[in-house]
Amino acid sequence: MRKAPFRLMGALVILMALPAVAQQFSADLVRQKPAGLATSKVMVSNARLRFEAAGAQGKTSIVVIDLDRHDGYMILPQASTYTLLKTDRMPLAMPFFRPPDADDACAAWEVAVDKPKTCSKVGPETLDGRDTVKYKGVMQNGESGNAWVDRKLKYVIKWEGEKTAAEFQNIQEGPQDASLFAAPKGYDKIDPDAERQKRAADDKTKKKKPTVATPKPQTNN
Repeated sequence: MRKAPFRLMGALVILMALPAVAQQFSADLVRQKPAGLATSKVMVSNARLRFEAAGAQGKTSIVVIDLDRHDGYMILPQASTYTLLKTDRMPLAMPFFRPPDADDACAAWEVAVDKPKTCSKVGPETLDGRDTVKYKGVMQNGESGNAWVDRKLKYVIKWEGEKTAAEFQNIQEGPQDASLFAAPKGYDKIDPDAERQKRAADDKTKKKKPTVATPKPQTNN
């Protein structure tokens, strides 16, 4: 039942939060590579992002990320649960980052992927009517490609690499409701770390439990 949410997680990214100005907008996250990935709806409010995607049988999965806290949660509305996430454990799909200056974004990119001296500026480019600056660099996994930084939003809005490609389309600037980025009230919280610790403790207890030998039944010769 959780395959669709984890596919959404796989499509998400680790984002570096370097706030400069208030940034609030919504967009469609369209993924061109690999083929066959669904489009997600994205809402952005400064360091917080909310991704919504329709899964199998029309079930919706939601992931909310807080860039400043480096954490977030996956929400399953149909199950009324949300699972705590650590963004440093999420698989990377795109090197999104928020540079304080769109015309000098290499430092932010290199910090985001932890790969110094791998970024170079290509130059200004208009992308779907938006004023952007194109850069060449690498993802954390070493994949090389290009990223386009929106001058007004100070966000990466497109990535095109060797194996992955995605971009924000239909960008609508404007305030986003704070409730979109809050943990849902009345939902059960699932803490993977706590569950792992509990399982480890249970396994440890089982190993320490003494084994009682069962006597074999005697037979009469």
